[in-house]
Amino acid sequence: MKNIGLIINSNILLFLFATSALIGICSCNQSKTTDKTNDNFEKLKIKFNIHTKSSDLLLKWFDNQLDTIMKEILEQPGTQIMAGIVENTLSRNELPTFFDELKNFSINDSLKSDPYGLRLAWFQRDESSLLLNKIKEYNFQGEIVERIKPYIPTDYPLDVECKVYFVLTGWEWGDAMVRKITNIDNHYRVTEQGEPVIIVNLSIITKLYGDDIDILLNDDISHTMSHELFHLVFAEYQNVSSYWKNNRDTTKIGQLVEIIQNEGIAHYLSHNQKQNLIENYNSSNELKEREKEAFKQLSIAVKQLLNTELSNQEKDDILMKSNAGRYWDKFGAIAGKFMVYHIEREYGEQAIQQSLSKGAYYFLELYNKLQIESPTLPSLPEELKKQ
Repeated sequence: MKNIGLIINSNILLFLFATSALIGICSCNQSKTTDKTNDNFEKLKIKFNIHTKSSDLLLKWFDNQLDTIMKEILEQPGTQIMAGIVENTLSRNELPTFFDELKNFSINDSLKSDPYGLRLAWFQRDESSLLLNKIKEYNFQGEIVERIKPYIPTDYPLDVECKVYFVLTGWEWGDAMVRKITNIDNHYRVTEQGEPVIIVNLSIITKLYGDDIDILLNDDISHTMSHELFHLVFAEYQNVSSYWKNNRDTTKIGQLVEIIQNEGIAHYLSHNQKQNLIENYNSSNELKEREKEAFKQLSIAVKQLLNTELSNQEKDDILMKSNAGRYWDKFGAIAGKFMVYHIEREYGEQAIQQSLSKGAYYFLELYNKLQIESPTLPSLPEELKKQ
């Protein structure tokens, strides 16, 4: 009986040892996976640098229109960048300078054009002031960064300083955007090459999204910043990526394809669009109709961009319309947003991340493959498939 007991006890000990070892292996593997994930996230470091002085001074100037305050306003980087965006976007024919707008400002002159949105800034000044005070205390490192992290490739470490200029004036469709700037002797110009920065127009945001300051900050500003932060970080990634350095298609079609990918992902990540599509796409005819219309406009645009009879300016206007104007009219961004949803739903976040390291045409290949498997989805234009 003692021998039987010893055998049983030995078997129990062996079982416990084996179980313990297995748990140890599993824990070790889990730890390695967690460590790898943490290592990937550590490769992306983001530091925010928030600028509000141009807004503070303009609010002060609205109360007391002193020339000394005006001079300070015009010296601010945020003011100069904002004005540069308007000048680059609108026709320069008879466009006044921002200095002229300030000098001749009259709230009663409602018939006068408002290219810089100065009159809008006046009307929204109280709401903008309240929102601005909240922004100065806000932690931009939280959800804003976490939304974009799963989508940024980790093959290159990125240490990004994100400069954000909160302004009260600007282009009428520019509630928020990323632009590249060059600083020469403290004069800031908007340029094709340079340092990427984020511009946020609080007057447009308070006009569009209501007057509940907490909702504006925690929902609208937060998601808008995720949208623009994605653009900025992806631009930094493109600067160091060997793929993007060597394989960029700078043709008009290539530019459109980049808009589809870049703006599609950014739109997907902003204003709860990801959650909206996850919850409502399969039950919403309206969303599917919006999707079909965006693909229809995309097909028309591709044909126009390939039309040799159209001028470069006409083609640039088409590219601008693909991502500017009223939300649902931005056919490039909207078509891209739906593509992101379908790709992520089928292949996961990793597929979107991989497309950023392999290029915009790879992004279209993923969608095209998925569309062949699911023929009810809108098809890419045939001309794009040939690319």
